[in-house]
Amino acid sequence: MVINDLERPDEELLERLESISPNDVGHHLHFGFPSAELSYMDTGPSGPLKVAGPAVTVRIPPEDSTMVHKATEVAEEGDVIVVDMQGHTEHAPWGEMTTRGAMASGAAAAVIDGSITDSRDIDELNFPVFARGRSARTTRLHGRGGDINVPVQVGGTVVEPGDVALMNEDGVLFVPPEEAERALEHGLEALDSESETIERIENGESVADISAANDLVEEMEDD
Repeated sequence: MVINDLERPDEELLERLESISPNDVGHHLHFGFPSAELSYMDTGPSGPLKVAGPAVTVRIPPEDSTMVHKATEVAEEGDVIVVDMQGHTEHAPWGEMTTRGAMASGAAAAVIDGSITDSRDIDELNFPVFARGRSARTTRLHGRGGDINVPVQVGGTVVEPGDVALMNEDGVLFVPPEEAERALEHGLEALDSESETIERIENGESVADISAANDLVEEMEDD
C-alpha cells in the first residue's frame, strides 16, 4: 500500500524545531526515542547536525527494497525517510542510489532500522543517515509487498506518518505533530536553563550544588 498524501507540519514550526535537539527535550519526554542501537552513521555534513522533518514511513519485507525505492520518489523537500525492516539487519536496503534518489526529491535524512551499504559514498554526498550498522549484503527488488506512510516500528518506537523526526549526532526523537509546539517550548526552556547553568559554573558554583545532587547525597548518607 502506498499512501501519497502526507499531512506535514508548518514549515515555520519545523525551522524553529531545528534550533533545539532531542537532548533538549529528553528531560521532559519519555516516549519517541528509538533504541540507542540505532545510531548516527557519521554520513552527514561537517559541523553540527540539526534536522527536523516529517517522517515518510516505509515498511518492507526482509530482503525486498521495492518500497524503499518508491519512497525516494514520494518524499518531498525536508522529509525524513524512515524504514522499518521488521527486525532484519543482514541485508541493507539503503545505499548510494537510494540516497541520490532521496536527495533528488529534497529529503533531508533517513532513519533505517537495519543496515546500510555504500557508507563512504553516502558520506561523500553529505546525507545524514541513522541505522543499526553497515553491511555489504544488499536487498533486491522482488516486489513482494510493503507499505508507505503507514504506522511503523523503528528501534522499538512507533512512528506515525508525518511525525517530526528531530535529529542530532546523539540520536533521534519522533514527535507527533500535535505535540511539536510543546516539545519546542521544552527545548527552548532547556536551552535557557543550560545557559544559566554554564554561567553559574563559570562563576565557581559546583554542578552538584546547582543540580541539588549534593542534597540527595546527604539524604542517602542520613539513611
